[in-house]
Amino acid sequence: MSEQPDFRPGEQPGGADPYSQPSGYEGPSQSTGYGAPTGQQSPNFGYAQPDYGQAPNYGQQAPNYGYGQPQPGYGQPQPGYGMQPYQQPYGYAKMDHPQSQMVFILGIVGIFTSITSFVAWYMGAQAKKEIEAGAPYEWGGQLKTGYTLGKVFSIIWIVMWSLIILMYVVMFGIFFAYS
Repeated sequence: MSEQPDFRPGEQPGGADPYSQPSGYEGPSQSTGYGAPTGQQSPNFGYAQPDYGQAPNYGQQAPNYGYGQPQPGYGQPQPGYGMQPYQQPYGYAKMDHPQSQMVFILGIVGIFTSITSFVAWYMGAQAKKEIEAGAPYEWGGQLKTGYTLGKVFSIIWIVMWSLIILMYVVMFGIFFAYS
């Protein structure tokens, strides 16, 4: 039988501990841990707040937070991030045009009657011009749908009436040709 060497868990064969620190390594001490302040460093990591038990330094200049400007207080607007003129704040949706519902209803009714589709197309085009000129309304939703319905059904009505007139012309032509 062969003799087995004395081996303990956690040790490499040859006696080196795999979990020991390399020689010359000076890591954080066991008592403070990584990132914890040492005895020479205050717990606020160099910011302008005084240590516990010390009087605050009123009247002294606040620390510089970058580019020569002091940091604004909590809830104050950041410099350079204001609203542009004539624009709504970020996160707010634009309002619908005041005539958007009327254009939408006229566009739907224009499916069944010819004149309302033309009115929807005209009113939608006027509202679109206002929006393109800078009116603070949204070009979409009911307004765009009503405008599109009005335009499409106006064209359909024009084609349909043209075919009806052509049919009557052909019928009268045939009628008068055989009479």
